[in-house]
Amino acid sequence: MHSYNIDCNMRKKLVSAILVLLVAICQAQPQTFTLTGKVVDAASGNPVPAASVFLSNTSIGTAANDKGLFTLHNAPGGKYDLVVSSLGYATFFKTINITNAIEPLTIQLQQKANELAGVVIGTYDKDGWQRWSRTFIQDFIGTSSNADNCEIKNDTVIKFHYSQKRNELTAFADEAIIIVNSTLGYTIHYKLENFSHNFNNNTISYEGFPLFEQMDGNLRKKHKWDLARKDAYYGSIMHFMRCLFVNKLLENGYEVRRLEKKVNAERRRVQALYTYLKGADGDKKLEGTVTKDSLDYYNRILAEPKEFDVLHPQILPGDSIAFGGDSVTAVFAFKDYLQIMYKNKKEEYEYRSHLLTPDSPNGYITSLATLINRRAIYVSYNGAYYDPQDLLTSGYWGWSDKACNMLPFDYWPD
Repeated sequence: MHSYNIDCNMRKKLVSAILVLLVAICQAQPQTFTLTGKVVDAASGNPVPAASVFLSNTSIGTAANDKGLFTLHNAPGGKYDLVVSSLGYATFFKTINITNAIEPLTIQLQQKANELAGVVIGTYDKDGWQRWSRTFIQDFIGTSSNADNCEIKNDTVIKFHYSQKRNELTAFADEAIIIVNSTLGYTIHYKLENFSHNFNNNTISYEGFPLFEQMDGNLRKKHKWDLARKDAYYGSIMHFMRCLFVNKLLENGYEVRRLEKKVNAERRRVQALYTYLKGADGDKKLEGTVTKDSLDYYNRILAEPKEFDVLHPQILPGDSIAFGGDSVTAVFAFKDYLQIMYKNKKEEYEYRSHLLTPDSPNGYITSLATLINRRAIYVSYNGAYYDPQDLLTSGYWGWSDKACNMLPFDYWPD
């Protein structure tokens, strides 16, 4: 477990410095850069033509030419995952911080082991899409109204494997999944690296690299897409991270409070006593051994949750949970959980009617966040944060943070 301590005055100065930086970025045309390089086979050194090269979660991408050479134009400054993929090779990705001109890159792709590929292909469900498409679409695409207007164009590339022993569904795809989102006006090429749904604890996780392609349309369509993108953006994790970066949470409608999950000590005590009275094999009858009042009490306590939520009433300022890491990065660190309420937007009907929600006064969208590995994450001005697998969200974000609401990091509202 890491400890993060910093002098309060120094923290405010660092956050103020970051605010000045972002104001400068917003007032001027964002500086852009050109990335060049070559994609080669790691074993032979031969060029890999037609390899896909892009900055993950942006609309900036290209394909290598027949000599393996590539050029990415107009890459905005900031931290991004550079992703390179080609059929038959393991996906290459590297986090790069674009703050100045970058020397030409040489990307070495590793071939996938044939024997490993054979094991995976040999065990996938032959009728996977027919059996698991509904689960996959709900978990990956989403269940909001935006999801109704998303279409996967190449579902045959998605393979499924169900483990009865673990009661877990996994999915994989050798090619990028093509998603047409007609509500937001994007075609997304999503390089899925892993997907799992554990039905025992109902946890869903997936990881991948999306490349966004703007759809063509007339002025009426573009205006409609613009409104839909703003609706998806405000209150999203991206919007929150950008506001956190400049220490402007309250001004943008966010109220953040600390939430603790405390062990239900009485339930634990009663559970131990109940187990003792039932005996090692658990087949002893308690009627006649304890009074009816005691047995009723035991059953009532055992029906309680294992943990209680304790919400602290104080609203946390941004500089109490984040501080400046360097000129373009903020460090996001906190204990326990955060309850994050966005008071400029109400929960959608689909969310309130289909899912259990955390407490959300007056229907404002409310999410919970925790650092599952107890280590800080690093936030860039564009809303990107690393490592995303360290941040676990539930509540509204757990429902809305799906492909149907996904926006590129180079998207900024007017």
